[in-house]
Amino acid sequence: MKFALISVLLAGFLVAAFGGIRTRHTNIKCETRDPSYAEVPVCRLNVLGRGIIGANVHIKVSQLPIRKVSINFSVFQKLSGYHPFLFNVTVDLCHYMKHPNPYNVFHYFYGAMLPFINVNHTCPINVSHDIILKDFVLNDQMFSRVAGPKGNYMFKIKIISEGVWRGTIYSYMDVNAEDNTRIIPSG
Repeated sequence: MKFALISVLLAGFLVAAFGGIRTRHTNIKCETRDPSYAEVPVCRLNVLGRGIIGANVHIKVSQLPIRKVSINFSVFQKLSGYHPFLFNVTVDLCHYMKHPNPYNVFHYFYGAMLPFINVNHTCPINVSHDIILKDFVLNDQMFSRVAGPKGNYMFKIKIISEGVWRGTIYSYMDVNAEDNTRIIPSG
C-alpha cells in the first residue's frame, strides 16, 4: 500500500515537472433510487467546442425540506474493470456547507464544481429551485494537486438524504499526460 501511494505521488510529480495533463469527460450516468423523491431529467455531456466537453445534470427534488444530506465521493481507476483508487470519502454536506474544511479532499472537488453548480445552501434546504450542474468542463488545473497516473477514471457520487440512499452519479473521465511528455508508462 505504501509503495502504491509513493508511486502515485511520484507519477504526479513527474507529470508536473515534464508536462501537462489533458482531461476530458467521456461519459456520465445518473441513477435515482426513488423517483417519488427526485428525478433527473437531464444527465448528459455536451460538446461545447473542439475538445471541450461539458457535463450537465438537472435534479428535480420533490420532497422538501431536506434536513440531512451526505455525499459519498469515491474515485475508481480502470484497469481490467473499475477498481477503488485513492479516495472514498463520506461528507455530511449540511455540516460542510456551514463549516468548509479545506483539508478534506471533498473541498478540492467541490471547489472545482462551484462555478458550475447552484448548490451553495446550508441545511435545511427548502428552496424551490432545482439542482443544476451546467457545462462543467474539466480543466487541467483541477488535477494539478491530485497526483495520479494517466488512465481512465470514474467518480462515483452517492447521494444520501434523510439517511436513505437516493441516487448515484457516475462521471467517467480520461486523464492523459500530454503527448510530448517524457513519462515512462506504468505497467
